[in-house]
Amino acid sequence: MNKSALMNLKPAFEGLGFRSVSLRKHEPLFHEGELATAVYRLERGCIRLQIDSEDGNREIVTFLFPEDVFFVGFKTYWASAYAVTDSSVAVYSLSAFWAHIAADAEAAIAALHSADELVENVAHHLALLTHARGDARLRWFLDWMMSRSPTPENGSEVHLPMSRRDIADFLGIAPETVSRLFLRMESRGELRRADGHKSVLRLPGR
Repeated sequence: MNKSALMNLKPAFEGLGFRSVSLRKHEPLFHEGELATAVYRLERGCIRLQIDSEDGNREIVTFLFPEDVFFVGFKTYWASAYAVTDSSVAVYSLSAFWAHIAADAEAAIAALHSADELVENVAHHLALLTHARGDARLRWFLDWMMSRSPTPENGSEVHLPMSRRDIADFLGIAPETVSRLFLRMESRGELRRADGHKSVLRLPGR
């Protein structure tokens, strides 16, 4: 979610009480199909939204980062939420949230902007999975992660808190393919790995 969207979203939560929930790495926040009871704002860490199939496979819909606000269904959750890293989440009562935006037009518009942006992100993700090759998917992912991360001093370092399998399930390719594509991009001088496997440096002009 970009900074302008975050600014627009603030009225939707001003004056609303919340409780903070701490999650350990891999711990679920909620599961697909459960009764939807809250709206969430990520305070710290990284969370993934995923849909699990009956055969045990999963599709990661998106990754969430600090200050992201998300609600995943009006009655039941249409996806599950898991902590990618140790995380902290602000939990707002869904009933109190609806009452708040019903009485405040600005807050309602802010909530609609947030929902629209999530749908837009999912649409771009689906288009990528349908039409792009594996290397194009990975380049898009790194650019997307760079746009979501605080800009470091060098302006091109991308921190990757998620695992290779997480990236693979997000991009719709095998984990082995993700590793091979990283090696190929590194050999071509498009990036170099920093901080082990948790960060990469996109090289200027590549």
